[in-house]
Amino acid sequence: MRLSGELTRSLIQPAASLRSLERLWFPAAVGVYLLLIAGLRSLVAKSLMFDESEQLALSQVLSLGYGAQPPLVVWIVWVAGTVFGPSTATILGVRYAILGFMYIGLYACGRALTATHERAALAAASALLVPAVCWDFVLDKTNTPMACAMAAFTVAALIRAVRNGELRWAVVVGTLIGLGTLSKYTFIPFAAGLVLASLTVPVYRQWMLSRRGVIALAVTVAIVLPHAAWVLASRAELSESMTLSLTTDRPDRTFGMMLSTAGDVLASSCAVTLVVFAVFAPHVFRRNANTSSETRLLGRALLLGALTAVVVVLLAGGNRFKAHWFTPLAVLLPTFLIARIDFTRIARQRVIGLWATIGVVVLGMVAGAGMIGTTDWLRQGRSLRARDQLAVDVARALDVHPESIVCDSPQVAGNLRLACPGASVAVLRTPMSSRPAVHGSAILVWDASKNDTILDKTAMLLLRDYGLSPDPTSIARFAGELQTSTNPGGRRLGIMRLVPIESTSAALR
Repeated sequence: MRLSGELTRSLIQPAASLRSLERLWFPAAVGVYLLLIAGLRSLVAKSLMFDESEQLALSQVLSLGYGAQPPLVVWIVWVAGTVFGPSTATILGVRYAILGFMYIGLYACGRALTATHERAALAAASALLVPAVCWDFVLDKTNTPMACAMAAFTVAALIRAVRNGELRWAVVVGTLIGLGTLSKYTFIPFAAGLVLASLTVPVYRQWMLSRRGVIALAVTVAIVLPHAAWVLASRAELSESMTLSLTTDRPDRTFGMMLSTAGDVLASSCAVTLVVFAVFAPHVFRRNANTSSETRLLGRALLLGALTAVVVVLLAGGNRFKAHWFTPLAVLLPTFLIARIDFTRIARQRVIGLWATIGVVVLGMVAGAGMIGTTDWLRQGRSLRARDQLAVDVARALDVHPESIVCDSPQVAGNLRLACPGASVAVLRTPMSSRPAVHGSAILVWDASKNDTILDKTAMLLLRDYGLSPDPTSIARFAGELQTSTNPGGRRLGIMRLVPIESTSAALR
């Protein structure tokens, strides 16, 4: 008996270790991947990218809103900046923490829908088949990965809430929908699609119409209401930025433009995913009545969410579609397809083929980033190095650091904040409530890529918002290269001292 007991324990213990390893290998792989792409990002660019610069600039002030983007990510950057100080390392740390959070959410969603940890890991890793995830998220982007994370966690939490019926999960569902809305507005069509899909599945419809569904709705409203009130109060300031995000430089809507941009969205969001699964798991596209209610819920949510996004763009007067508006839906498409694998027969070799394809995608991303970071073969690499040099030139031009800087683009505002750590950096055309106060000695930094003059609109905004104007007695300085026919990608910034309008009038007299 003693011998048999020892033998049993020796067999059970390795099995338990293997189960622990099965659960831990994917988080470890995600950690290694994040370290890899963080290194690639540092290789590609030394200055801040667009989203990074915008988040660092806006995080100077804690506000209920910051313009065309909701405030959640800026709040996180504000907390991180308060604790660790505003720096490149801080913003990159936040960005890759959010990206890791997204993969955890996709794994949790996959675990709620699939039978094994391996399937859940495959569902999360298959998000790399979406070009935005394997490329854009590596180099830039913060709000969209957060919206993707919230979408994945919301599906997982809703499934859990319906399965066990506990009241606390209703609160979790409401909290996630509220935070998702505050992460990026593109989360809203997904949330609407999920609610509509829930009403088509009996067990989820019963939950939605029960007391738990009402509680989830109440929690969502409580979280979103302060920001919604701010949006209504700031709608005049937000109208221009919202219009620019929905339209191109040609404001007239044409059927050809809408169709063309819709095709671009399909190609860049889900074409690779659909082709890869058509090759390695074609059975998932067959109609199967034996799929679970959870799988049907997610499939219908993705379809209804996409239709909702299209309707919103059309009703808002948009004349184009953008791929990143549909990314929270696209990253969950692989999870839906993986969930259908559980109801079809698929050879082990085909699953290995899916993993191998994901590995090839990662290697391609590494090769592309390395090429951009170390050579001038691609235009994007040349553009990024020119921007790095521009950041250096601007920092040198600011030999006497002012107390305040006013600029006309969030793309350069974050780098200006790094160049002048003690100065407040205000971005024109953003809501006044989200800007830091302008005080003391101030300078204007504007886009002077095409000519030396300050745009009349920029001068008008300076006068209206701050009562300041360019100092007529000072000489403008410039950093960067002028945009010409031989240098169409040139970027130059102008720098000029600002003074109160009263001082300008006196100098002119």
